[in-house]
Amino acid sequence: MRTRLTFLAALLAALTLPVGPAVAGGPSPAQLTRAGWTCILPPPDFNPNVHCLPANQLAGVVSGEARVVISLAFRTSDLNATQAELLGTERMIRADIFAGQPCPTDPPSNEYSWLYPRFGWDYYICHTFDSPW
Repeated sequence: MRTRLTFLAALLAALTLPVGPAVAGGPSPAQLTRAGWTCILPPPDFNPNVHCLPANQLAGVVSGEARVVISLAFRTSDLNATQAELLGTERMIRADIFAGQPCPTDPPSNEYSWLYPRFGWDYYICHTFDSPW
């Protein structure tokens, strides 16, 4: 009986795993935009990937009011893409509350990057994928 339960648990776990990076029905820039998110494309020489932020969060970053914001990054330059590989997340922390912590998920530096020199936003950013900078 225990073997049968272990097998069923493993089967259920396998069935819930994603099939690939652009699974039909998964999050995409187009889907998130329809749900009220804001998707942006940074300057291509800086970062060629679409970034999507929850509703009203971009305004909070631009004004400096948002404390912490998490965005999703997609491997596409098409803001209207219905399917795109999800690269991972970006965690932005306002500079006045950033405590110099490491970012072990952002190779190769494993450190947060300061956005002010590039965007004029006084935030530090940590990626969960190998970012282009």
